[in-house]
Amino acid sequence: MTESYRVETIPPYTQLGEGPHWDIAGQCLYYVSLFDALIYRLDHRTGTVYTASIDGVRLASFIVPVKDQKDCFVIADTGRLLLIRWDGVAPKASIVRELGSLGPEHVHNRFNDGKVDPWGRLYTGSMLHEDAGSPFERATGSLWRFCARSGQLIEQDGGMYISNGLAWNKQTNKFYFVDSGANYIKEYDIDLDGNLTNGHIWFDFKRDGKSPGYFGDGMTIDTEGNLYVACFNGYRVLKISPAKKIVQEIKIPAQQVTSVAFGGPKLDELYVTTAAKEFTTPQKDPAGATFRVTGLGAKGLPMSEIILK
Repeated sequence: MTESYRVETIPPYTQLGEGPHWDIAGQCLYYVSLFDALIYRLDHRTGTVYTASIDGVRLASFIVPVKDQKDCFVIADTGRLLLIRWDGVAPKASIVRELGSLGPEHVHNRFNDGKVDPWGRLYTGSMLHEDAGSPFERATGSLWRFCARSGQLIEQDGGMYISNGLAWNKQTNKFYFVDSGANYIKEYDIDLDGNLTNGHIWFDFKRDGKSPGYFGDGMTIDTEGNLYVACFNGYRVLKISPAKKIVQEIKIPAQQVTSVAFGGPKLDELYVTTAAKEFTTPQKDPAGATFRVTGLGAKGLPMSEIILK
């Protein structure tokens, strides 16, 4: 069958693009370049991409807007959760304050992917910092829920290698989470307080214990409950049905595919971030670009802003 979708390349090229978040009110896409701690905003109307650095920030692994606080965002910097301020245009953003941290007992870990659930709660995963060893070999990471009221991080699950994609199915009250090092997706139930229970492996990318040559990374969900998983080292995004079947492979012209988010005025455009950092083989353009995929015949769900009280 001939694929009907279209893939458009959006520069600039990031070292490690991550954390795409579609802002409905502003009709724009926010995302980050992790290792050089840059934040980006793609204006859908004009096609302009704005970039900012943040003094005092070493890494930026995700960015999420704060509900009812104009120009305010939460980002993860190494082991800290920070509230920052950025008008979306200026070349500099500023730190407002620290919201929480992993603490001294996790000094060798760092935050990775993070996202806000449909109820305004932030979840983020941690992993071994690359400076301390290989996160593929040591499962020191955890999955956390951030309590905005107390500033505490509440552990939801542990023994993670590389915490990555997060997605919620509000209709079924299920949460999905990718551990890239273990190369599987876990499914959880969600209780009334937002705690995750009954975690179990839902989909394993390995077949008969063998790696497919890529691993699952960032993830999103559509209105039908299909998961869209970025495949790092795989040149693709996989669409996985609620029946745990791969129903589509969306080809991306960059090897290191990092994350995905639905956006656009109708939430029917899939934005895909990639990396140019040479984790595997030497990369060539358009490695590190962001891609817009149209014509998929699917719609995403509105992404949520964090509620800080």
